[in-house]
Order: sequence, then C-alpha cells, then structure tokens
Amino acid sequence: MTATLASLPCELLTSILETAASFNARDLQQYTYGLHSATNDRTLRGHVAPDASRWLSTKAIRWIQSRELHSIVGLPSSDVVYRDSYCSLRKTVNLFTRHPALASSVRRIFFDGFYDTETSAMIFDILQHCSGLESASLPWTTLRYGNSHKWEMLLRPRDDGTALSSLELLAVDLKQSQITEVARQMDRRPLDSAQVSFNQLKRLKLSGSSNLMPINDDDLVSISQTARLHEIHITGTTAVTTKGLIGLACASQDTLRVLEHSPLSDDGFKHPDALSAGDGKHLCEEIINCPRLSSLSISLPTMCSTLFSQHSVRWTGDVQIRAAGVCSLGSLKQSVEARRAVFDILAQSRLLMEAQEAKGIDLGIEFFIDHLIFEPWKSLVHADMSIGRFLSDGSWPLRQSWSTKGPYGQTGQYGKDEQPYSCISEAEFVDGLRKGYISF
Repeated sequence: MTATLASLPCELLTSILETAASFNARDLQQYTYGLHSATNDRTLRGHVAPDASRWLSTKAIRWIQSRELHSIVGLPSSDVVYRDSYCSLRKTVNLFTRHPALASSVRRIFFDGFYDTETSAMIFDILQHCSGLESASLPWTTLRYGNSHKWEMLLRPRDDGTALSSLELLAVDLKQSQITEVARQMDRRPLDSAQVSFNQLKRLKLSGSSNLMPINDDDLVSISQTARLHEIHITGTTAVTTKGLIGLACASQDTLRVLEHSPLSDDGFKHPDALSAGDGKHLCEEIINCPRLSSLSISLPTMCSTLFSQHSVRWTGDVQIRAAGVCSLGSLKQSVEARRAVFDILAQSRLLMEAQEAKGIDLGIEFFIDHLIFEPWKSLVHADMSIGRFLSDGSWPLRQSWSTKGPYGQTGQYGKDEQPYSCISEAEFVDGLRKGYISF
C-alpha cells in the first residue's frame, strides 16, 4: 500500500522536510558571482546571507506545498494538543533563577497580556531576581493580586543604594467571562501596608482603563502618602479624577517636573466642581505652586487666569490645558462675565509667554474651553463655525482656514461626529460673539 503525505505521521513528515532542506542548503552556492543590477560590471557580491540561504533551501518544498501539501489539511482529529499559555513566563522564571547574573543585568522590563493571579505571581518571581531594575511596565492587576511583601520588595532601596525609579501600570478591558471569575475578584490591598513606600520612585504612569478593579482615586491617595515623584502621567482612564490627580501632585509639589493628565476614552469624561475637588483646593493655584514643574498637559473641571498669573514658573515647550468651564462661573454661558473671564485668560497667558521669552525660554500655550480651542501666541481660535455660517447667510467669518484640531474639550471621545473645525482670528471670533454667530 502506497503511503500519501496526508497519511504520514507529523513527526516523520517533519523529519523528511528538514532533511530535504538541509540537503538543499548543503548543495547551494555559498558565494554569488556574476552580473549585478543592470550594468555590465562583473562583481563579487559576497557570501550568501543566512536568511537568503534558508529561503532558497526551502524553495522546492514551498512549491510542493502549494501543489500537494494542501491534502494534509483534513477533518479535525480527536487528538488533544496542549500549549502552555504562560510558557514564556515560566521559562523566564527558570532562566533568571538559574542565571542570577543575567537577571541582575536587566534594567527595563515590560509585561503585557497577563492578567490573572497565577501570572501575577510569576511576574513577581521574575522581578525579585532583577536586582538592577530601573523601569517596570506591569499589568494593573499586579496592584490587586500582589501582596504587600511583594510590593515592598519591588520598591524598596537595595543594598547598593539603587531602586526602581519608573513604574508604569497598564490597564485594559477584559472579556465578560473573565471579569466574572471568582479568582479575579481578589484584591490583596498592598497599598494599605505602611511597609509599601513609593518614596524612591521618580516616574509613575497609569495608562488605559479597565472594567475589572481599575486603579482609582483611592489608590492614588494611598500612593501619595509616600510618593515624591518627578513625573506623573495619567492617560486614557476614566477611573481617576482630578481629586486623585491633584492629591498626588500636591504630595510631590517640591519635586514634580512633568504633569500629564489626558483622560481620553470612549466613555468621555466628567469633572467634579473645581472648588470641591481636592478638599476644597483651587486647582489653578495648586498647579502653579509646583516650583519645579516644566512640562504640563492637563484636563481640569474649570480654569481661570490665575493659572497663568505666576511668571516665576518654569514651564517650557508646549503647554496644553483642557477645561469644561471657568472657575467661579462653572459652565460657560453667553454672558458678559464669561466673555471677560475668557479674555482675561487670553491676556494673562500672553503675558506669561512674553515673560518666558524674555528669559530665553520658548513657551507655547494652548487651552480648550468647552468646544473652543485657543492659541494665544497666534491669536487664533478653532471651533465649528457651521452654525455661524448658517446664521450669517455665509457672511461670517470673512476669513477662515481648515483646522487640524478637534473638539476634545466638548466630548472627550475618539471617533467624534462633529463637523471639521475651522480656524479664525480672535478679531473674527469677537465679531462673531458680538453678532451672536458663535457662543460659549
């Protein structure tokens, strides 16, 4: 009886193909000599690259596969094929356990896609061997499933005086079947322990949102008890509000250099009242009271000219502020007070940029209020002008250009449905306000 390719055991077929490929590789030319490109020059091109050799040695097999090996694909069999989903983690644990010198050379480490209790335990097993670790990117679930001892060991200073300086916690939404598992509902609450200290950490980043025990304001309040951070990055989450953000920033007031808060999410974002957020603190004042702060991108419930009143700040580069309204007024309305407040912000921001320019510092300020985007140094306003064009029968604005900016301050959503924004001068904007073609 003649055997077919489909009837051969996979092991035997693999052996045949590997042997054929090795024979092909042995018989292939190792150097190429001949015409090069479209010229008539004879050139010795050199040794055949290993990847090209492998490709050529399997050329005949690939041709057979296209003609005959498709017959191997038949009906599913009842054979059970097991693949360890956490094989890479287990191998890394074993590798670092057997070779501690290798583990001690690791400076940065990143984990992604491991969100249960078993993988969290293996992640901490790996981390405990990394005695020279400087930066770690971990799933947010490690803050739920890791106990206080594991976190203490990760964050505490080492015998040589070094310590983990950068921590990033990445969050994602899980499937409904995953979040309903009883084992995933566990929270060991390591932050409740006084032994867990963040005073050696310089950079903290929280990225993404989750439908399973997300990191929230309470977590940031606990971290702020010991944190003296240089950089705070909180992006893409709806579970952290300005209460947790400002609490953490105030705890690191004397050391903070970078503050980024961009709650971009499909869920949009809502802010508490500025005067009640952070134990009644005025957020604009709290921000300018960070003497070392140089990089700022933040979303606030409201803002006012106080934010730009301190000319001793060290802000540099592009500063972006996003707010839903103005302090003391809340949401903007078509009123004299609202206009005055916005123009005070514009005037004060320009004075701050001029003061920084006099020091030789390049500072560009951009702020969003409600659905309007202002670029004070260019005296430009970005907004949806379609209603104004309709009300004015096309006579306003007189001059406009298409804007590449979007109404982040209006919805806070990806995939916005608003019309493309237009860009006009502040003079055109004031004229539109006076005539009622545009409003806050």
